Parts: sequence; structure tokens; C-alpha cells
Amino acid sequence: MTNLRSFAMSKRVSTGMLVKVLSVALISSSGLAVLLAQSKAVDFGVRGGKLGAGSSFTNVTLNQKNELSGFRNVFFEVNNQVTLPIGLGPAFSSDSCSSCHAQPAMGGSSPAANPLFAIYQLNGATNTMPFFNTPNGPVVNARSPFLPDMITPDGHVQQLFTITGRTDAVGCSMSQPNFAAEAAANNLIFRQTTPTFGGGLMEIIQDFDIIANMNSNLALKQSLGISGHPSIADDGNVARFGLKAQERSLIQFSGDAYNIEEGITNELAMEEVNPTPGCNNNATPEDHTNFTKKFAPHDFDGDPDDLSNFMRFLQPPTPAFQTAQDKTGQAQFNAIGCVLCHTTSFTTPVSSVGALSNVQANLFSDLLVHHMGPCLADNIVQGNVQGDEFRTAPLWGVGQRVFFMHDGGVGLTISGTDIVQAIGRHSCAANGRFPASEANAVITAFNNLSKTNQQAIVNFLRSL
Repeated sequence: MTNLRSFAMSKRVSTGMLVKVLSVALISSSGLAVLLAQSKAVDFGVRGGKLGAGSSFTNVTLNQKNELSGFRNVFFEVNNQVTLPIGLGPAFSSDSCSSCHAQPAMGGSSPAANPLFAIYQLNGATNTMPFFNTPNGPVVNARSPFLPDMITPDGHVQQLFTITGRTDAVGCSMSQPNFAAEAAANNLIFRQTTPTFGGGLMEIIQDFDIIANMNSNLALKQSLGISGHPSIADDGNVARFGLKAQERSLIQFSGDAYNIEEGITNELAMEEVNPTPGCNNNATPEDHTNFTKKFAPHDFDGDPDDLSNFMRFLQPPTPAFQTAQDKTGQAQFNAIGCVLCHTTSFTTPVSSVGALSNVQANLFSDLLVHHMGPCLADNIVQGNVQGDEFRTAPLWGVGQRVFFMHDGGVGLTISGTDIVQAIGRHSCAANGRFPASEANAVITAFNNLSKTNQQAIVNFLRSL
């Protein structure tokens, strides 16, 4: 499929049309400009003070504690072609989980300085950097909503780089995707790195609690145009990880990411994403259960198990001390209806993992997907989640994030680093294809607040 796209797109358009997609960027920005102009608040940027993220739970058993460093090491390891750890083939987007999940600590989101510039030509690789990854922009992957016929749905991640030219990948010859051609055909959307803090708490929240919360305050939600629904996994349960809540569990999330982002086949994803002849230098799966020696537990299982356990034991971000203005901001956040989607907390059930048991998880998300209108629509359908629907982003840790929204602001004329502008992007009128954003009434209420109350909300968000 990838090879078909590369061939077809190379025949169609030139890179000179690239400016077109940067101005269009698959959204309509006319209504957005008005909303942003009405906002009187200022985002002063990433809050300082205590880091507040990146640590593992401390209330763990001795055996769990002994394994935490092993889990962390797998998340941190750098993969290559000829020595263990092994992978990166034949295409990949990074060589380590920690390179992209780095803000404000390992396990987080895109750092301020794009780490891909340090790896894309390592060991003699002949890659060029795709135009949408910039030195001071977010780490973003690309997806094409359609195959080259612009009718057949696609939506799969296109890996950014190849192992061609690397000294540890002799004999491989393959081309990177023709991103410029896809962009010129208006068939390219962007997804940035999501944080993984508190993943174990999010994973164990019970489906019936999510559904009960969805059914609460129905009259008020309906009056504001808010609906929302769960993303349903293949097993019938509520999925919750990923920008479209496309993944049910951390191990599924890990197996897919390991295969797609680093090109490493594993026991959850046995086949290479791009099986180009001459580039499949390793036995499949490259990562697997270790039956060959005496081992510590984290050496026995495959890396997706370790990666999921790393995220499972990551504590949620610790917010800053709330000032009086922050408390006012939270009250206003609740009063205008933000909290109807960004649900303050869920309580986890009794768990066999004590650190996850009966915890109030203040994630500020209902873990549902909502229609966000044509301005944010990416035309990608994943399961029962439509092309204009996205999961309510958990807001814990947002005070120390650099980039916002699913695309990080890539390709737009506004800043992807400004919370105020991210708030404005939640609002959008309907068009002939997609309904209006469910957030419209709430954003109108935000725009009607006084400057003091708008600023209080922004400061509250930066305190999280």
C-alpha cells in the first residue's frame, strides 16, 4: 500500500504546490480568526517551578520496585540494525521512545527542540527531513486520509525515514514517502506526540464509569450542543489511548507504536509496515519473548510488555500550588461548561496493582470522542470514530506542555504553543460534510467572559 502511494503520488504533482497545503492545512480558519481576536487573555508559556512529572509510583511492592528501572531502560534504549536492541527497519520515525516523549520528562510529549534532527541521518542514512518537522516545532507524524485516488480511505501512519544508506543496513534501497506530493494533493494531516503520564490509571478506569459520566448532566450538555460517545475497541470495550482513542490498552498502544514509530516487529505486530525487498535484514519478530537464558523478569518478556509497564507505573503529573486566581479560573472553567467534556476526575477500582487501586485520577477528560467541526477534521476514520471526532485531551500536565492540539499547530499561521489559541480552535461552524463543533457554545461563553476571568482560566490550565 505504501509503495503504491509513493509511486502514484510521484507521478502527479510537484513540490512547488507545497505552499497550498500550508495555507489550507485541511482546515477553515476564517471563523477561528474571529474567535481568537475576541480573546483577551494571554498565555505566558510553560510554567516554571517543580518538574511535577516523570516519576514512577512510590507505593509499589519490592518486586515491582526492582523492575521499574528495567522498564525505564527499555523506554530509553536506542535501537539500530546490527546490535541488540535491534530494529529500525526498513522504515521508522525515531530510534527511541524517549526521544519524542520527552517534555517535561521521559514519558511526556514533544520537547521544544525537535529530537528528530539528531537522528535522521545517523550512520550514513540518506534521509531528508520532511518539511513539517522543524527544529523548534513539535515531533509530528503524517497520515494521508486517502489513497492516491483521493476516494479510497487510508489514514495509516507514514513512517518518516528509511534505513537506506546506513552502515548497519547494507543492501537496503528504498525511498521515503513523497510528502510534498501528498501535501500538494491536500492529502496530508499531522499528529503530534501525546504524553503517557498516568497511563496506568487511565487504563484501569472502568467502562461503566465512563458511560455513567457520559450520561450525567444530559439536559445541560444537550442545551450546549455537547454529545460525545466512546470509541469502541474490537472486543467491545471502551478504547481510550491515542488522539482518537483508538487503542484499548497500554500493551496494544506499545506494540503498535513500537512497530510503526521504530519499525520493530514484535509479538503484537509481527509484520513490517513497509516490507521492502532487500531491507528486511532481521528475523521476525525482531523483539520477542526470551527463552534462551536465565533472566530477570523484564528480560523474559517482549519490549511492549516493558514499555506498557513503564507507562502503567508512571505517576500522573503533579499540579502547581493553586493561587486564588487559579481557583477562580477552575470555577469559571466549570461554570462555562469546559468541565462537561474535560471531566475533573475518575476514581479507579480496587486493583491487583496496589499503586493503581482506589485512586482519584484528576485527568480532566471524559475519555470520549466529540465532533470538533470541519476546522479540526482530519478526514480519518478509526473504528467508530469519524473524521471530525477526537478524544477529549486529558489536561493533567498541560501547564508544562509546549505544543497543543492533535497537530501541534503545524501548517497553520497561528501558534501551536499558545493555550489561548488552542481554546479558540475548539470552535467551528458546520459545513456540508461535518457538523458544528460541540464546543461552540462553551467557546462563545469563554469569549464573553471578562479579561480577568479569561486570564484566570488560562492561569488555571497552566497550573495543572
